[in-house]
Amino acid sequence: MGVITGYSAAMKLRAVLALCGLLSSTALIACGPPPATNTAKKVGKEVKVDDNAPTSLTDIKFQESERGGDPKLVGCADGQREGFADIKKFPTIAGCLGVWDGSLTLRKGPTRKACGDDLDVCASPADVCAEGWHVCARDGDYHDLSDRIDDKQCSEGAGPGKFVAGISHVKKKKECAPAPGPTTRYPCLKDGYGAEPVCCGQNCRTGECRDAVWPQQTRISVGKAQGCGAVTSDRNGGVLCCQDAEKPAAPAIVKPIEAAPTGTEAPSEAAPTEPPAEPAPADKPNE
Repeated sequence: MGVITGYSAAMKLRAVLALCGLLSSTALIACGPPPATNTAKKVGKEVKVDDNAPTSLTDIKFQESERGGDPKLVGCADGQREGFADIKKFPTIAGCLGVWDGSLTLRKGPTRKACGDDLDVCASPADVCAEGWHVCARDGDYHDLSDRIDDKQCSEGAGPGKFVAGISHVKKKKECAPAPGPTTRYPCLKDGYGAEPVCCGQNCRTGECRDAVWPQQTRISVGKAQGCGAVTSDRNGGVLCCQDAEKPAAPAIVKPIEAAPTGTEAPSEAAPTEPPAEPAPADKPNE
């Protein structure tokens, strides 16, 4: 009887699963847990995941700012941050989550079509950043990060997850570069040793080369299969967005002085001269 009972239970389980699938297909009921929100969901079919791939962002519980914020203040195109959620503490840097198909370079320019995990699929990682913001360090200048936050804020202030910048953490593959100087610029390599993008967030890790931004404390999205130049949104869909620098005020317009018309004389402003003094009367001769 025990075997029969077990068989009966198995049959019941199969029947329940079959019914669940049937009802789901007819949109009458949703079985299983609800889909996770604020996680990257799409990966191109051509992407190959191997042992060198970065860790996934699936199931990470991000610390978010309030929904419906002004994108120009929040920094994310969909009006909500998933990293650096404290806008008052971090007014010029934000962690924004996006979804895109396949692998894209973090240096790809914006298409001006707003996107994000609460909006449409992105045509470019840069589109997760709001107008007036850009992918941090997109021009290779690490100061775009180091002038805004320190290494501890990068690790802890960003909160759970990974948010990547537009630079690899070496200047040349397989070579740890010395500490950067004032004019150092980093490339955006596609893959290989050292190609991984600089990263902020509690799920970022330090590699062997640690000096790209903060001495011995520069973190990356570990996984040399995805360098800065080829990231997928399910593993590197968190993007660091930095506020654009304020443009200097335009110089004041000085109205030119109009010249006097030809053939006319400008009025003289010379001070009037006093009339000459009368000569003293001559002495009369003695009579």
